[in-house]
Amino acid sequence: MRKISAFIAVIAISITSFSQDASSGPEFRKHRFGLKGTPGVSYFTMGKSGSKNKSLGYHIAGGLNYEYSLSKSTAIATGVLFSKTTGGVSYTDTVGLEFSWTSGGETLSDEAFMLLSRNYVFRSVDIPLKLKFRAAEVGYFTYYGEFGVTANIITKATAKNNDVIMEQGKPKSTISENEGRFDANDETKFYRGAINFGAGVEWNLVGNTSLLLGANANIPFTNLLTSQSETISYINGGDFARATKLNYIALQIGIQF
Repeated sequence: MRKISAFIAVIAISITSFSQDASSGPEFRKHRFGLKGTPGVSYFTMGKSGSKNKSLGYHIAGGLNYEYSLSKSTAIATGVLFSKTTGGVSYTDTVGLEFSWTSGGETLSDEAFMLLSRNYVFRSVDIPLKLKFRAAEVGYFTYYGEFGVTANIITKATAKNNDVIMEQGKPKSTISENEGRFDANDETKFYRGAINFGAGVEWNLVGNTSLLLGANANIPFTNLLTSQSETISYINGGDFARATKLNYIALQIGIQF
């Protein structure tokens, strides 16, 4: 009788524990999908003298998120995001700018005596690969930290707001030809690689659906702009060398299934 009673007690405790675990939050799933948006701020860092970051730009991205769970506490996270990131450069060395545009089917060109600053706009396809570490669920909340890398495939680059001195002794002006926008694909690298890390929280709404809120820093280990530009050079004709990296810090807002 004692053995039967002990057996029944063990079974009862096991069922109770299982019920509590099953009702405390989302069930463990190997595969999780979601949608994510990442608004944030961006800025350049320079590895060579002659230029500096002009001001904060913005980063905005959105796309699909995927997680493969290794355990309840660890997952591999990836996805595909489509992003737009801006940044500004001010030139501390005396450099000039050659620029061209198309009007009425004819290619026209001009030259500015001195380039003071310009803004860049980059569009890219971003593929992150991260290790995500989740803490035990507390109430409806699961806190996490993550670390990994990001590959940005640059699909389009544009230079705008080109502040110049067109001729020596003339006042500052902004180039207006071609609506002030010029193709910058030739001076932008196809690939940007970066380390990313961040933290956040998942708020379980119902079943396996959770709201995601976090912050992530994206610090590059490759230059985004080419080391030399065919259109920017010293006014004496010498090549202008640069090492320009684009950084961004962004919120992560999304929903996980």
